[in-house]
Amino acid sequence: MARRTREEAEQTRCRILDTAEALFSTHGVSRTTLATIASAAGLTRGAVYWHFEDKLDLYRAMLGRIIPNFDTHLDELKAGAAHNPAAALWRFSNSLLRSVTLDARLQRVLQVIFLRTEHVDELAPVQNECIAKMREAHSTLTQILLAAQARGQLQPQVQPVMAAQSLQALHDGLLRIWLADSQRFDLARDTPALLSSLYAGLFKPEVLEQLPPHP
Repeated sequence: MARRTREEAEQTRCRILDTAEALFSTHGVSRTTLATIASAAGLTRGAVYWHFEDKLDLYRAMLGRIIPNFDTHLDELKAGAAHNPAAALWRFSNSLLRSVTLDARLQRVLQVIFLRTEHVDELAPVQNECIAKMREAHSTLTQILLAAQARGQLQPQVQPVMAAQSLQALHDGLLRIWLADSQRFDLARDTPALLSSLYAGLFKPEVLEQLPPHP
């Protein structure tokens, strides 16, 4: 019985999160109340508050469902970089962007983060947490580019710290544009072409020739 109760509680929690993601994506975070979420999920406000202290707590839980996806990509990048930093980074960029096209929840939550969130008032604390994750990712990209530099893979003029900033901005920018207007380009199909110009500026021609065209 206790196990069933735990399973039911988890199902209810997921139902609340699924509903919140849909409403946030459609109406924006600031215009969506916990009461609205409860009503749309067919639950009482008390049921929502039993699982989540407030909207900030719910928002964090929503982010928590997609963070492992990005952590997995970063872990794979670090592991692959031990053998070939340039190839690992190329695979990382491609797999990161393409993964969003294959996961409806990931698309929905990123749309909420990029296009439907105002980091003010009750959600202000989460902004610093998001910034910390971005800095962590930038640090990882910098380390990989430093490893590539040590192996003689980078163009002479490339500065790893600045290159990491540019690469991170390219990833985020492409995702923002595609999430706002998916008709602009086919992200799943066009990812290598969208990345190629920046990579051509980062890596030596002989290194680029060894990168797989469709990782």
